[in-house]
Amino acid sequence: MKAVILIEKLSKFMTLDKLRLTARYGCCGLVILTVGLTNIAQAETFEEALISAYNNHPQLLAERARLREIDETYVQARAQGRLTSDISADTGFSDSTISQPSAFGPSNTSSSLKPHSAQIQFVQPLYQGGRVSALKKQAKAGVLSARENLRNIEQNIFLSTATAYVDVIRDEGVTRLRRQNVRVLDKQEVASLERFRLGDGTKTDISQSRSRIAGAEIGLAQADAQLASSRALYIEAVGHPPSELSPAPKFILPQTLGEAQKIARENNPQLIAAMFNEEAGDAAIKLAKSAYRPTVSLNGSYRVSEDSSTNLTESETSSIVAQLRIPLLTGGLTGSQLRSAKHARTRLSFETRTAERAVDREVAQLWGQLDAAKRSLVASQTQAKAAQGALKGVELEKKVGTRTTLDVLDAEEELLNAELTLAQVQRNLDVIGFQFLTLLGAFDAQSLRLTTDYYDPTDNFRSVKFKGQDAFIDRYVPEAVQKIGKQLPNIPKDIINLVSDSAIPATLKKDVEALSRPPAYLGTFIKEGVDVVTFQQPEYGISADVEPLDKR
Repeated sequence: MKAVILIEKLSKFMTLDKLRLTARYGCCGLVILTVGLTNIAQAETFEEALISAYNNHPQLLAERARLREIDETYVQARAQGRLTSDISADTGFSDSTISQPSAFGPSNTSSSLKPHSAQIQFVQPLYQGGRVSALKKQAKAGVLSARENLRNIEQNIFLSTATAYVDVIRDEGVTRLRRQNVRVLDKQEVASLERFRLGDGTKTDISQSRSRIAGAEIGLAQADAQLASSRALYIEAVGHPPSELSPAPKFILPQTLGEAQKIARENNPQLIAAMFNEEAGDAAIKLAKSAYRPTVSLNGSYRVSEDSSTNLTESETSSIVAQLRIPLLTGGLTGSQLRSAKHARTRLSFETRTAERAVDREVAQLWGQLDAAKRSLVASQTQAKAAQGALKGVELEKKVGTRTTLDVLDAEEELLNAELTLAQVQRNLDVIGFQFLTLLGAFDAQSLRLTTDYYDPTDNFRSVKFKGQDAFIDRYVPEAVQKIGKQLPNIPKDIINLVSDSAIPATLKKDVEALSRPPAYLGTFIKEGVDVVTFQQPEYGISADVEPLDKR
């Protein structure tokens, strides 16, 4: 489903010949229309602020480094199935004296040796029961989840930057209104003093004017402090002080709540990350199951030694051995790990459902807040317009003597409050729009199509994916081995299949078959023996809750 986002950079004081219109296509089918200002000297736009945060924010740079760190887990998983080799060497000194009896008395034989040797060995895993494949799937799901977490961090940083942007605009406007109010009240005081001098006013009028001036100065001081705070937050987010900020953008969001929830389910990075975590849980189950299967590896070594004994001055040894390891008993460890992985997968599934419901709830809440903010904006605009008209009327009525100075001061205060409310409501509407885009997953650099070089998280992954191994070997050889490995049996359930086609006599095959399916009492027998040795034997014999071995 597509949503249309319209970004307008408009001001009520601008004319159409000062505007430019551009259209771009964002991600997830979002069409971005931008109406921007031209020829504003040294003005910083909303897009420029986001670009500065995108390129310089330390938290975002740290998260990118974290993602590169997680990329290495895929390389580490691949390394479990790659060739490993090491070289070892040793040297030393030995001095021995051997005393032997004889007819002429004991005879001593002394020898001094300086043995030294060097060895190179390698291990090439051929089949590990699907362990490497599961590790790779788990690592890949983790990498994809981390990418969504990076996008979520990016959106949150953009949200902080955009909020700081409109906060500065609001507080600059509030400061202007407060300062203008002080100037107006100063003029009122001067007028009251002049009327008192001419005998047309009273000291009460002067006191009322001075009281309002003091209150206005308090409000101006508070506005200055709030502006300084907003500027500090802006510097933290963007990296430099704000300068002549252009009007904040406006966004046309989805038309219905259902449409917004559908877009959020498809694009919200936290929800998508939870889905990738589910995939990692599936891989964890396969990883646990691989512990039941045999492993096959090719081991080789070459060793050279000198002066190792008096009878052997130099020797060379080389070997290549195919090794098969078949797990039989693990003390319940493998079964416990498998059950734990299954429980973790169930937990991750419920966490995804929880995240999905949370997204739906947050969209519904923001939808209600957005509707309230739009209605409040219309009402605030009406209130400000009415207050302005009321002030003009009160001033005219005062001139004809039907209103007092206090009435004028009250009308001015009412207008100021209406304008302050309008500024706050406008800011709230902007911030809710930013929050809505963040929840939809459409408030990142690529969705907004910022004019900057994008950080591509796949670049690092591609560059490190095959490090330490030739790409051709790493890509094709494990696949061929895996096709062979899939034919190998599970242990101990199908161990008899491993030797069914060999030349083992039928009588011996029966013994192997018996070993592959041990009697149910064997597990309890072993456990009871351990309990006896460790003085943990149950009071009334074998515990009834011990599972048979073939069910573990």
